[in-house]
Amino acid sequence: MKNLVLTIITLCLTQVLLAQTTAAEYMKRAPGIPVNICKTTGSDQDAFIDAVRNLSSVIRKDAQTRSKEADKFMEANEVEIKTNMLKQSGMSDEDIKSLENGKEMTDAEAMALADKMIRQKANISLEEVENVSKMSEAEKQAWAQGKAVGQLAGAQANPGQIKGTNDTIMSLLDLISEQTSLQNKVLTKENQLREKYMAIDQDAITANLVLGTALKPFYDELNRINDGEGSTKADTEHADRVMKKIREKQDAYCEIFTPRMLEFIKECKNYFAEALPDYDRLEEIQASITATQTGLKPMTAGKGMNSLQAVDRYLEYLVGAFRYKLYRTD
Repeated sequence: MKNLVLTIITLCLTQVLLAQTTAAEYMKRAPGIPVNICKTTGSDQDAFIDAVRNLSSVIRKDAQTRSKEADKFMEANEVEIKTNMLKQSGMSDEDIKSLENGKEMTDAEAMALADKMIRQKANISLEEVENVSKMSEAEKQAWAQGKAVGQLAGAQANPGQIKGTNDTIMSLLDLISEQTSLQNKVLTKENQLREKYMAIDQDAITANLVLGTALKPFYDELNRINDGEGSTKADTEHADRVMKKIREKQDAYCEIFTPRMLEFIKECKNYFAEALPDYDRLEEIQASITATQTGLKPMTAGKGMNSLQAVDRYLEYLVGAFRYKLYRTD
């Protein structure tokens, strides 16, 4: 009985240790979008910003840990991956054994073998690979998507021929098609959000320049008031009146742009909360594609990184809720 109890306790502890916080759970832990920002005290403002940044730090560390888990999985299966990919390349068992045994090859033989493998595996030449290696990351992504779309179009134009020769290729193309569609969906929305944020901020920057010009006479007047030795009660009251006028104009600025920012943050919150399954699905698709290419089972190590990073992007917008509050209220 004692051993049974210990076993149950061990199993329970194992489940707790293996459990990872989901992106949806992190989303629920995010501080609520604040209200009455222009009247919020400095201490409450600091507490909010600290809470957002602390959660962001936790999420980034979690994502980093999961990334390392994925790297360890790939490293642990490196030999099997290489063997499977060599077999899929169309190499003969003799060629594979020669490589595994460390048989020396001439540069010409190595180049010929590499060209054969890349043509059979990806239907591209070594020259094209070299050109791609010189591209920027954005150009590489555009090239890869274009290549995938071209392969998909070819498969759709003649599905019988491809399916008859290799069901795996059809499965891979289906995955690439879904991946491309889903990537376009989330990237389009995130770009729209980014553009909307930049539009609000640019309007605010322009208005702040105008505000600075309007406030200059008040600051000049404030600087002329004696606030040192020999200052009087009248001087203090004068300074208070001038500062009140400055604060009124800063409050007006805050009241114009903060509601726009808060409305934008609400849109971000709704989008990212609803789109988390899309980010998870993109990760699942990539795992399936990798599994098809490497001959391994779909990788679960490090699962959830995509959606964690999506939540962190929401937090980057959330922390800017006080962006247009120009002074502290204590």
